Amino acid sequence: MPRSTSSLPKLLTISLLLSGGLAQAADENLTYCHSYAGVNFPDYRALWNDAHPEQTALSYKALLNLATKSHDKTYLSELLSQIARTYTVRNQFSDADYYLSQTALYLDDAQASAHGHYWVERARLNYTQQHKVLALSALDQAWKFAQDANDDRLQVEVAIMQSHYDEAQGAQWMKKALAIIATTDDLRLKKESNTLL
Repeated sequence: MPRSTSSLPKLLTISLLLSGGLAQAADENLTYCHSYAGVNFPDYRALWNDAHPEQTALSYKALLNLATKSHDKTYLSELLSQIARTYTVRNQFSDADYYLSQTALYLDDAQASAHGHYWVERARLNYTQQHKVLALSALDQAWKFAQDANDDRLQVEVAIMQSHYDEAQGAQWMKKALAIIATTDDLRLKKESNTLL
């Protein structure tokens, strides 16, 4: 039986997951990505499901209302870029491009990390469509913004993608990823590094 959201505190667990047509509260143990104006935002990374990207898309879309009402353009744009990813991995390129174009609308008011996520997903889309030069160019942008944001996890993700996409420099990019993992203060990144690699 789905749990009623009316008894849940404020907007803390408004992240609704859609399954079987029913809305239910997200796992209460779900970590929070960050807080903005008194609202804790669920970590969308924890909702990613490799085996079922279509289900992930539904989960992310359920978070859009919270993200839109918050006026936090960083979270909103990152969420939109991840929705684009769910379409890219299913080879639904026009939908992926649509959500990336929506992401771009909010980047002027978003932090550097949001720009980095946008360029990562633009690179993924380009590479999946066999546009390797465009993909590598997008990853160069993603790396710049990941460094500007001082976001170790994003830097590792970009470096790993570069190691796969850039045959000539792949080994060097993997060394960068391993060096960041070895020195990061991000305990979650250290714990999850095996799944990223």
